[in-house]
Amino acid sequence: MASKSYEFYVILVISCFIVGARSQDYRNTLPHHNNASSRQGICTLEVPTVDIISPEDRIAGIPRGNGSRENLSRIEICCSGYEKVPHTYLRCAPVCEKGCENGNCTAPNVCTCKQGFIKAAEDHNKCIPTCPAGCLNGVCTIRGFCDCNGGYVHSQDGKYCVPVCTGGCGTGGKCIGPETCSCSPGFAVNKDTNKCEYHCEGGCGSGTCIGPNKCSCKAGYKLTAEGCVADCPRGCDNGICSAPNTCTCKPGWTLDRSGSKCEPHCSSSCLNGNCVAPDTCACKQGYTEAPGSNGHKCLAYCPGGCENGICSAPNFCICNPGFIKESKGSNRCIRRVRRSISDLHLELIPEALLEGH
Repeated sequence: MASKSYEFYVILVISCFIVGARSQDYRNTLPHHNNASSRQGICTLEVPTVDIISPEDRIAGIPRGNGSRENLSRIEICCSGYEKVPHTYLRCAPVCEKGCENGNCTAPNVCTCKQGFIKAAEDHNKCIPTCPAGCLNGVCTIRGFCDCNGGYVHSQDGKYCVPVCTGGCGTGGKCIGPETCSCSPGFAVNKDTNKCEYHCEGGCGSGTCIGPNKCSCKAGYKLTAEGCVADCPRGCDNGICSAPNTCTCKPGWTLDRSGSKCEPHCSSSCLNGNCVAPDTCACKQGYTEAPGSNGHKCLAYCPGGCENGICSAPNFCICNPGFIKESKGSNRCIRRVRRSISDLHLELIPEALLEGH
């Protein structure tokens, strides 16, 4: 009966120590590790001997304890951070207050992952499966294999998760993400097909891009810096070659009979001038624009003027009635003087002419 009472009080005292009750009655209550024992997590504690003896046994007197003082006795308990393993005499196991998923609690609040698991980055009290080659774009399962995320599939060797681009990425393309293609230099993504194809900077006009910055022109077209444009071998002066061998004139211009030149059109004639642009006349050499004609009439110009005459052609005067040229090649007109027959020097006229007269 005394032995059972003793065991009861030992358990009662240990329980009271764990919850902190009656701490003022103990001596040297800081636990001491039992260096003589290799058992993990077991500490010794000195308690008053009277607390571990039943009231009946106290009648015979309180024996000397084995503690640092004669009234103290040493008992073994689980150290702080440890708890008693159920159904054992005194085995103490470390406690991880926040758990230790897929691992072993090897020390108080120290979680050691099992083989094939690693610490989760967001929770050091949780161990997650690890895949030897990694598991980018997927989730590593307990079996050590990757389960790929949506938009990804296993590579041919089954080790990696690679993105999927439906139908591939075309020529010069690489799938870098779910339905996302990256094109090599000289290639570009076609917005309609979402695939990479040859790219010609600036386009090919009426041609086809057959390689990086390489155009192929259709028949009747030629390659220029602007791409493939219509070709007019006979020319298209002042116009636009709008189609193979087709010259189109701009407004105000008219195609000539050869079909290769656009000539300006003037709604009014250009007197002594040439139509040089739509409704624009330019006087010919030796002519000048007539005042108030809006450039559609040009008059002959005589630099020295036409005294007593009219400038009828470039640098050529016609004398007014009653006036004659002063001399041959002169533009000066002088009044004509009438002479009588007596004033004539008949002796200077040949006789043959006079007889005929």
